[in-house]
Amino acid sequence: MTYNKAINFELLFTGNELLIGQVLNTNSQWLTHNITLLGGICSRITVIRDDLKDISDTIREILHRRPRYLIISGGLGPTYDDITLEGLSLALNKSLYTNKTAVSWITKKYNELQKRGIVKGLEITPARIKMAKLPLNSKPLNNPIGTAPGVFLVSGKTKIFCLPGVPKEMEEIFKESVKKEIARDLKESTFVETYFTVKGVGESTMAPLIKEVGEKHSPYVYIKSHPKHGRSKVTVDFHLTTQNNAPCYNKGKKFLKRKIREAQADLESGLKKIGGKIFY
Repeated sequence: MTYNKAINFELLFTGNELLIGQVLNTNSQWLTHNITLLGGICSRITVIRDDLKDISDTIREILHRRPRYLIISGGLGPTYDDITLEGLSLALNKSLYTNKTAVSWITKKYNELQKRGIVKGLEITPARIKMAKLPLNSKPLNNPIGTAPGVFLVSGKTKIFCLPGVPKEMEEIFKESVKKEIARDLKESTFVETYFTVKGVGESTMAPLIKEVGEKHSPYVYIKSHPKHGRSKVTVDFHLTTQNNAPCYNKGKKFLKRKIREAQADLESGLKKIGGKIFY
């Protein structure tokens, strides 16, 4: 199914901990889900190590594909391996500068932390200033619960957001700053989905029917089956989706809901004929 590049997203995650299995990348699932609900289409997810060359090379590669949005998560903190913004500045050939707004936010955060007894010193050390060094022509994004601000800038036709790797911080900045930009940009973009479960028929038996119904309702509806193993009875979950891929762009939610209902009806009718029992 062709996707609409006007609403195309690529996601980039940095962190050695993600590539050695130490940390589960829940940020990926959270972002893709929320972007999809807003009508965006995530075309690619990339995970790389905390390596300056890898970061800069990967960003250049992504920008060469010209996605509408690039969202980067991780590497915005005060430690030596938090080098995402340095890699971004290298990829864009932009120097880093100390952003006064970011410094004031960071100073305020450490004042609050000191009053709560979480940190002792109020001094804005080089490590803390590091979090306020942003690429030229970028804008800091307020971090409601953490110290490192997010970052927003534009390169060509691509809007770039850099968010912390700490899940709660990433989520809050997205809700406060990123979501508004996406919603304003995508406007009429739509995503519609439906679920149901079938028992009594295996996925391989269903396969010809799924293919037939999928082709009939292409390119508007995408049908995905998820077999559940390890149960006493054969169970398959179905997930039907439709969104703003190229043929559906600006068709409207009413049109897409009708298409998904028609596909589900054809699928359920066929499944019943081969002995499947439908559950919702």
